[in-house]
Parts: sequence; C-alpha cells; structure tokens
Amino acid sequence: MKEEYTDAEYVNAFRQLVVSPHHMRMLQANYHAPNRTITATMMARVMSYPNYNTANLHYGKLGRLLAEKLGWNPFPQQTVFVIVTFEKPEKEWHWIMRPAISSALEQLGWVDGDNFNIPEELVVTKPLYEGAIKTISVNAYERSSVARNQCILHYGCRCSACDLSLAEKYGEVAQGRIHVHHLRQLADINSEYHVDPIRDLRPVCPTCHAVIHTRTPPFTIEEVQAMIKVQKQ
Repeated sequence: MKEEYTDAEYVNAFRQLVVSPHHMRMLQANYHAPNRTITATMMARVMSYPNYNTANLHYGKLGRLLAEKLGWNPFPQQTVFVIVTFEKPEKEWHWIMRPAISSALEQLGWVDGDNFNIPEELVVTKPLYEGAIKTISVNAYERSSVARNQCILHYGCRCSACDLSLAEKYGEVAQGRIHVHHLRQLADINSEYHVDPIRDLRPVCPTCHAVIHTRTPPFTIEEVQAMIKVQKQ
C-alpha cells in the first residue's frame, strides 16, 4: 500500500463500488465510534454477528473490494488495512478509521445525521443530556445519539422484549438495526436531564416498540414480555 490515499481517491473508489447495506453499516459504525475507533468484538455486537471472526471477515471483504478500486494488492497484509490502522493497547486490536476514509464518507453524505448510531464501550466523562427542545415546525425533543450508541453496545441489537434480532428474520439488510426505547418518557419530563444509557434506554424491535406505545403511559418491557409469554402458551 502506498504511504496514504487521499480522501478524493477514496471517494472515487467508493463511487465505483455498490456498497452493500451491511458494509455501509460497518463503515458508519466505525465512523461514529469514539475517536473513530472500534474493536472486532464491538463491531460484532453492533452488527449482531455471532462473533468477532465474522466481523473480521466482512470488514476484510469490504477492504478487499475497496483496495481493488484503489489499485492496491494488499496481500500479505490484511485487506481491512486500507480502511483502518491498528493499535493493541490491551488484549484486543483496535481498528482506527483512516482520516481520509472519514473525510470521504462525509463528502459522500453517508454519515450525516443520526441515521446510524452505534454503541461504544469507552468511558464517556461528559454528561449526556436529553430532552432539549428544538423548534422546527413543531417542538421535538432532541435525543442523544451517543446515549443510544452506548445502550446498543451494552445490550446488543437483540430486542429486550421478544429477543428478536432483525438480521435473523430479514437477513443482512437489517444487520445492526434496532430501535431504542426510552424507559423515561421525554415528553413527560419537559426539560433536559442526564440520561443513563444503561438505566434509561433499552433496544427493542420496531414491532415491540409499537406495542409499547399503544398505551399512555406506555407498557413496560416486562408487560410486553408477559404478553408474548401468554400468547406462546
């Protein structure tokens, strides 16, 4: 691999690829991680892969496809090296997204907004706030994507109510996708509050999330679990 590819070269390479949904999610996961740094275990949890080896396999495949468009033959180096650099501060390797890749994703518009949110297991010392009102055409409560990310990393992408992983039902297009439910309703708070991603949030599938909110106040996750248990019986 040459010393470094530019963001323009990465943009051009990506535009030549048909990036699959799960590869897009992996790129976004790495981008949204603190300091653009993620481990294979974290990636597997975010994507609902069975283990870190599967995460290595899929990210490596994306690296190979990208390397081909860049004109780089990676072997014997790892193909994912075209996307990340590596550090091993502890027992597991950290994947650090190359700055030019980050810039390319921004230029392509693939990482704007909160379309993808990932968890991370690094300690966040800055307080997380939710509930700040912003005015668009109506008032809408802002939600902390960082808090959502931490919730998913802690609990994974499996529904807390029905235990469904969307990827198991729909395949790779749903890999890493899940809703996050606020146990404490923001509309009832009417002010900013410190959100605890582990205490206040839970991952739930879209169906269970809809059921939870069929009542005011919402059903608890435990109540939905009980509903499911009764129907199974």
